Amino acid sequence: MDRSYSSMWDLDTPALVLDLDALEANIAYMANFMAGASASLRPHSKTHKCAQIARRQIAAGAVGITCAKLGEAEALAPVAPDILIANQIVGPTKIGRLVRLRCQTDVMVAVDAAANIDDLSAAAAAAGVTLRLLVEVDIGMGRCGVDTPEQALELARRVHGASGLVFAGLQGYEGHAVMIPEEEARRAAAEKAMAKLTSARRFIEKSGLPVSIVSGGGTGTYKFTGNYPGVDEVQAGSYATMDARYGGIIPEFRPALSVLATVVSKPNDDRVISDAGMKSITPEFGMPVVLQPEGLVTAKLSEEHGTHDGAGAAGLRLGDKILLQPTHGCTTINLHDRYFVVQGERVVDVWPVDARGRSA
Repeated sequence: MDRSYSSMWDLDTPALVLDLDALEANIAYMANFMAGASASLRPHSKTHKCAQIARRQIAAGAVGITCAKLGEAEALAPVAPDILIANQIVGPTKIGRLVRLRCQTDVMVAVDAAANIDDLSAAAAAAGVTLRLLVEVDIGMGRCGVDTPEQALELARRVHGASGLVFAGLQGYEGHAVMIPEEEARRAAAEKAMAKLTSARRFIEKSGLPVSIVSGGGTGTYKFTGNYPGVDEVQAGSYATMDARYGGIIPEFRPALSVLATVVSKPNDDRVISDAGMKSITPEFGMPVVLQPEGLVTAKLSEEHGTHDGAGAAGLRLGDKILLQPTHGCTTINLHDRYFVVQGERVVDVWPVDARGRSA
């Protein structure tokens, strides 16, 4: 850790700041909820991308972690003995990396095509390893996954009969439901999605083929998916660090993530320009929220600048710091190499964003 600063206000900017107390409270809250739920927690690391956070989630009771990409799984394998890559791994280059990763950690992946199953089988058998596979079912995203229980059973049987592979179960993600603002509407959308996923489970089990894992869920739907009959794992991710968009939907989690910026220009008493633009904080879910000082709103972002307007600008000078809350943590974190970990305003550690940029 660089000891040249002790206060977060001394950090060079833009800086990604992580509130340790809020992070640990969020991990504990989710762990406590899931301890009383019917499903287990397999938190998604695509948000935080950090081995230090994954280690804490596993220590709090998570059965493993979820990754979006093979590169993330490679980066976090040293701390995660059980990883789900919740995507399809396709092509000889990536499949070769996957079987090498299997020698380091227990890993399973999603599939939705017979040709991919055959390629995974050939590579696993040649390497002398066993891969667990989840057949993905499209439960409303219109993205990856098969559409019907019959298609799911066909692929499950193909996996079950293939060398080097184990049919572990099913995956489905109700991402279209996780940010519905009204709770009962969100519940209804999530339960409709889970009904489709678990109907595929029952259809496969009726054929005599066991389904060990049904995995799905997100931060916005953890309460519903975590207690839905026939669902075994919840892949919630954003809850650990939180962001402004989710904070308006599920306020039981504390905001742990912020970006510190510096005032670099002051065109007038009602406007300041900061050094945190779209290369430091992302706007796809809305403009960042100004946490400090009061009386400022983010009007726009360009590549390297943020424009912040309001009465709070009057008291600011060049070189002063402002604190911003991202509206989307996943994409903001991926822009930074490290977290500056704070308790109160004191910097207590620096953690690498280990899987930053690992999109391949």
